[in-house]
Amino acid sequence: MPDEDVHEEPSPEEVASEDLSEQARPALDVPPLAAWWVIAAGIVVGLLFVLSDHVLRATAVIGATLVLAALLRIVLAPDRAGGLVVRSRALDALTLVVLAVLVVVSGFTLDMSPR
Repeated sequence: MPDEDVHEEPSPEEVASEDLSEQARPALDVPPLAAWWVIAAGIVVGLLFVLSDHVLRATAVIGATLVLAALLRIVLAPDRAGGLVVRSRALDALTLVVLAVLVVVSGFTLDMSPR
């Protein structure tokens, strides 16, 4: 039957090269962390103060770190702000300032006297 269409099975090398080309994915559009490391460092310093029983210093450091994060989010371009960019510039800054106020108020209203 010469009229029939005869298909050859592809070799394993051809199948593997086709699979790799089909599985190739475009690069993810993820911004670098950029200025986020400043906030991470401030939080670590604040936690070190907590571990050494300096709660008020920890409160001040973490609050100041959050305010610094808000300022960096306002001042820096989105590609330089990196991990600080979540939503709009104003909403990110407002959220960070509100968190800073909440941390400072809650930290300084703690009753630290021994009982």
